[in-house]
Amino acid sequence: MGDVPPQPTPAIAREGNVIRECRDYKVIFIGAGLLGIHFAARIQQYGLGIKPVVYERNPDVGGTWYNNTYPGVACDVPSHGYTLSWAPWSGWSRFQAPGADCLRYAEFVASKTNIRDITRFNTRVISATWDEDKAEWVLELEDVNTGEKFTDSAPVLINGSGLLSQPSMPKLKGMETFKGPQFHSATWNKTPTSEFKGLRVALVGAGSSSLQILPEIQKQAAHVDQYIRSETWVVTPFGADARADHFKLDLMEALTSEDPKFANPTYTDDDKEMFKNDPEAMQKHRKAILSSTNKMFTEGLTEIDSKPREAAEALYVQMTKAKLANKPELLDLFLPKWSIGCRRLTPAVGYFQAITSDNVGVVRTSVTEVTPTGLVGADGKLREYDAIIWATGFDTTFYPSFKVTGRNNKPLFAEEARAYLTAHAEDMPNYFTVAGPGLMSFNGDFLGGLEHILDHILKFVFKLQRERYQSVCVHTDAVIDFTAYMDEYLKRTVHTQGCSSWYKNGSKDGKVRAIWCGTSLHLFDALLQPCWEEFEWTRYPDERKGAARFNWIGNGRTHSEMNGGDQSWYIPKVDANNIVVPTATDQTPLYELYNF
Repeated sequence: MGDVPPQPTPAIAREGNVIRECRDYKVIFIGAGLLGIHFAARIQQYGLGIKPVVYERNPDVGGTWYNNTYPGVACDVPSHGYTLSWAPWSGWSRFQAPGADCLRYAEFVASKTNIRDITRFNTRVISATWDEDKAEWVLELEDVNTGEKFTDSAPVLINGSGLLSQPSMPKLKGMETFKGPQFHSATWNKTPTSEFKGLRVALVGAGSSSLQILPEIQKQAAHVDQYIRSETWVVTPFGADARADHFKLDLMEALTSEDPKFANPTYTDDDKEMFKNDPEAMQKHRKAILSSTNKMFTEGLTEIDSKPREAAEALYVQMTKAKLANKPELLDLFLPKWSIGCRRLTPAVGYFQAITSDNVGVVRTSVTEVTPTGLVGADGKLREYDAIIWATGFDTTFYPSFKVTGRNNKPLFAEEARAYLTAHAEDMPNYFTVAGPGLMSFNGDFLGGLEHILDHILKFVFKLQRERYQSVCVHTDAVIDFTAYMDEYLKRTVHTQGCSSWYKNGSKDGKVRAIWCGTSLHLFDALLQPCWEEFEWTRYPDERKGAARFNWIGNGRTHSEMNGGDQSWYIPKVDANNIVVPTATDQTPLYELYNF
């Protein structure tokens, strides 16, 4: 027999090298919005040995709610449904909260974590590059106040900067020549004016921001023209049944009324006191809202051949006709030929009252040029204004604001914006995206979905740290095949119809890349237990062969044993007089098996 090659010697004798040792392990997270705060909380809770660093370009926490301060800014889902699972809040002022509440909520949950201690604020990420030899991500960064550039590195990089974080400004001839104030809705806090009394104002766009802005500026401006290029459905705020139940409203009034006391009621001091002091009442209200939201999609709101969708559409047709009774010429704009849900639904309060006001006009053309005094439309007409508000949305291409270069010098999404389970991109070892392609942006509980995606990502981080892997990268064929699976599923949904949608990166007939292939509850289950076999796991060079590959087994002791922990933690507390073995049913939630 030939000589047996020498095998690496395992390091089992090292003091403290227990099984799944929580060794010091650095992780960089980008963004200090609600996702960054959730990251901080989970690391505090489960991340023993993790050394987290968060980079945030703003001066403080809050993300989108720090940036967006335009008049009327609000969360477009019910506020008690827009909370992290572990952090309910009794401070919401209205059923659909104003943006100031959302920022206060972010500050509230931030105060429960160490997010500010681990974050470097006022810092912009310029680029991130994978160093294969060192097996780490190298980031080029910039202090936004001083312009100082510096680098940092870590084995793991998580992009939690959010999908709607990069304002999309049109690039039109003459934009720099306009003499009055002009700005994007997402940069309102940096604008030279917020007063529009007596002014002629152009509001360009028909998305969620525009629908929230118009009712506010219409009250003070001399005249507002809203530029609406394509049709859209405008719907009542979600959770109408939960709203009607809590506020003792008639359900049809809650669904159809433009009056804020029905469409967006105020939580009383008694409500807030109850939510603060009665956890059961708080949970009941939260669950009612989220059950109502999720149920819409469980019942097929986005399915082409869905009776509930057809019924909802018929109701919105009836409602829209009633609300536009004195401006019927606008009906075709707000009763599209494509189905409800093809584009992102835009719930709004008071919008139809505003757009039918005498001082509001609708310009049904795109803008082709900006002049010193106004805008030129595709119809060739010059319309003059004192101020221009660009409510033109955000970059929804899934490419972050910084350059990402992975293995073999491959750029992020080299072929197209595609990912496995939204978080994993090909050729990107140890890189994870919370809001990647396949994001469940429409199918139920949105914030809950982001929370579950981040929890899923942390399972990979902890496995890398505790089982001594150098890197993990999704197999390319898994990304390709999963994308094909999603495309096939989405054929049965209204998202593929001929509307211009950011689900398709602003096109009418492009591939749908911003929708999960099912409901949000379906996504939660898909993320609970990772399919490790869809990934390439690489160990450190000196631990790839022989006994050393099992160094993660450690010195024969557990962390709990070495640190004086519970020596019989596996024994549950049981009433000996009431021993019952539960029977599994179809209703047994999988999170009982797989959750942290």
